[in-house]
Amino acid sequence: MTNNDKSRSFQERVDAIPPFSTRRTRFDRVHVAETNNRGLGVFADAPIKRGRAVGRVLGDLKSADFRSHYCVEFANAVLEPKAPYRFLNHCCEPNCEFIEWEIEDQAESVLGETPRGRKIFELWLHALRDIQKGEELTIDYGWSWRFAIPCKCGAPTCRGWICRLDELELCLLNRGVPETIRDKSS
Repeated sequence: MTNNDKSRSFQERVDAIPPFSTRRTRFDRVHVAETNNRGLGVFADAPIKRGRAVGRVLGDLKSADFRSHYCVEFANAVLEPKAPYRFLNHCCEPNCEFIEWEIEDQAESVLGETPRGRKIFELWLHALRDIQKGEELTIDYGWSWRFAIPCKCGAPTCRGWICRLDELELCLLNRGVPETIRDKSS
């Protein structure tokens, strides 16, 4: 999984509300459950407003050359997310995106000293549009065409391949039209 900011125009981006802007917001109001055709997925336990943070993505940092179906590019490395966000499924019309936030460390050291503006980077999932309770949360994986696999998202604008939008033509030239798209045209 990668944040596919480059495939969306600036106007389409959501004005994300920083997750640390209010203490009253509850995060991680989600659960993992079976989907109809894509294995496990993440579902909203409450309505989520457009631009709001859904939850912080925690996991293990790996070297930049590490690959798995779950890894996310983050802080010049890759993050292997832990549940629940490990189970986010791809959609060509996603309702969420990852945003990397840079914040100042507010914690005191064990000696009582306050760090001097040390920066911390956190990865958060944000809603791209209003999301209803019970709705599956999805992201655009934005994989390179070289790693693309056929897409089963079912969105009206499904690309047929899980790949970056700006590499779709290259993917189709090198891999052809996937059966999921061929079946729709017959």
